[in-house]
Amino acid sequence: MKREPRAADSLHLVLDPSDPLSLQHQLRQKLVNAIHRRVLRPGQRLPSSRQLATRIGVSRNTVSLAYDALLAEGHLASRSRSGVYVASAAPGARLGRIQRTLDPASPLASRLAPMADDDGFRCPQHWHRYPFPFIDGRVDAELTPVPEWTEAIRLAGSRHEVVQWPLEGGEADDSMLADEMRGKVLPMRGIEAGADELLMTLSSRHALQMAGELLVRRGTAVVLEQPTDPEFERRLRERHAEVRYLDPELRDPLPAGVVVVTSGRHGFAAESGHPRRLLAHVAAADGVLIEHDVPAGVQDGGRVAPALRAFDRDGRVVYVGGLAPTASCGEPPGVLVAPAAFIERARQLRRGQGTALPRILQRAWAYFIGLGHYSSCLVRAGRVLAERRTALRDALNHYLHERVSIETSPGASAYWVSMPGGMDARDLAYRAAALGILVEPTRCADGREALCMGVTGISADRIREGVRTLARLVRGDLSSASRRIEDDTVPPLRGRALRQTLAGAALLYRTVYGEPCTLEIRANGDLVGTAGYAGEDCDRGHWWLQGDRWYRQWRQWAYGEAAGYAIVVDGDQVRIYGEDGLMVDAAVLVRRTARRRAGLVPPP
Repeated sequence: MKREPRAADSLHLVLDPSDPLSLQHQLRQKLVNAIHRRVLRPGQRLPSSRQLATRIGVSRNTVSLAYDALLAEGHLASRSRSGVYVASAAPGARLGRIQRTLDPASPLASRLAPMADDDGFRCPQHWHRYPFPFIDGRVDAELTPVPEWTEAIRLAGSRHEVVQWPLEGGEADDSMLADEMRGKVLPMRGIEAGADELLMTLSSRHALQMAGELLVRRGTAVVLEQPTDPEFERRLRERHAEVRYLDPELRDPLPAGVVVVTSGRHGFAAESGHPRRLLAHVAAADGVLIEHDVPAGVQDGGRVAPALRAFDRDGRVVYVGGLAPTASCGEPPGVLVAPAAFIERARQLRRGQGTALPRILQRAWAYFIGLGHYSSCLVRAGRVLAERRTALRDALNHYLHERVSIETSPGASAYWVSMPGGMDARDLAYRAAALGILVEPTRCADGREALCMGVTGISADRIREGVRTLARLVRGDLSSASRRIEDDTVPPLRGRALRQTLAGAALLYRTVYGEPCTLEIRANGDLVGTAGYAGEDCDRGHWWLQGDRWYRQWRQWAYGEAAGYAIVVDGDQVRIYGEDGLMVDAAVLVRRTARRRAGLVPPP
């Protein structure tokens, strides 16, 4: 039987029993929110614990515990024989509200430098809701080490640790994490580093940007190995560096004093002579090398070559790496390894940027690695990724063997799929997203256009169907459907079927300006819309059925006007037709059952 939210009182306090947060903590949050928003004002009396418990349908003990916690923190005050009141000097009191104006021509906006053309790939915020997310480095719930991280964070946040935080400030990294990195993580790549030769960063991309900022100036010759990091390449060009691409065969000499940057997308086999040849090539030009290492992925039985830093004998290599995404909860930290003088300059740069990794995260990672969780997660994830990568290889061979070529590298969790002649990888990726398939357009080492298809975010049982759908798109079998509803081969949904399909589902599509948008169609009639790569454009509204049409009305989007549509559902595809019978949009349908499997909605 489905648990309904607790009834609301006059303050509109609604507690949800299916929420992972306890009822007591929910009540505390909502009371603090009401105080900050001035719904509850200083000196205002609150209902007694018995009265409030009766109003919102919880036990009196739940309310008492919430009141006690807020009394201890100074949000509430108790008066003898009178009751509980909002404290007269409650924390977080607001100054008077000043009306804010949104003027795109403000003095600040007019002083901004022109925005660079951003034609690089950007992963949608809600990538995990797509049926076939082949995005390398995005990790699904099956691989996320939740119990292990729960233990590590609990230990890092213990009282003993918290009281030490103010005493261990400064510029140095957490000594426990540095020791774990030097003793357990870096040796996996063949790297030995002294305590003064290592620096932790917010991410591997942050480490890459720091290395570039320290080594590249106007006119510096920079040679990039493809595929490149688009954002890093753009910043190099903004600094007016002399950027060119690396010849994979190393046939031509490098410019004198060059900065070579390797690709973080592929490695080399243990028996390959390429790493040593590349180092010799750099040394001959009296250059330096930024090694953007590949994250740990498939365990290929020792077939992965050691890091270039392991072969460096004269201090030419700056190692840029990071902890494995498959062992992390969110973006994993990065690391710089280089001679001590370089690390000291990087530390100064990090201090100026104010971008040191928070102390609690450093200590949590130290426990996570020290307790053996990191290495065991790599082994466990490696087995899963190897199974998925084989499934991807077999599906590509079965459905696309006559049209594309594929390649990978030892330890990689992705395949690079070369495009048929004349086919644009970015356009294909854009059209694939409309069918629920997320792939990343990129280039191979020799400059050919390709799709990077990773398996860190998609289960093995979804790979074949995703590749089959992509193959139909490549072959042209999925040409645009007719724009008129009378020509559609699938009849529109009606009545009960329409409600059952949409209630609790989500629609994924792209706006006319190309950014991802997610519409949550809640069973209670609410609509929640999120657009943009960072979810920066949001709106709410409501929906209803009238006859056999689905109606929606936003507060701000679409001018706040109500509109009705006929809905056609074809597998995971939704085609939306307007009053005139013309198709106005298409979207990917994420059904409630699929959202529950992904942990996006609570179970009934």
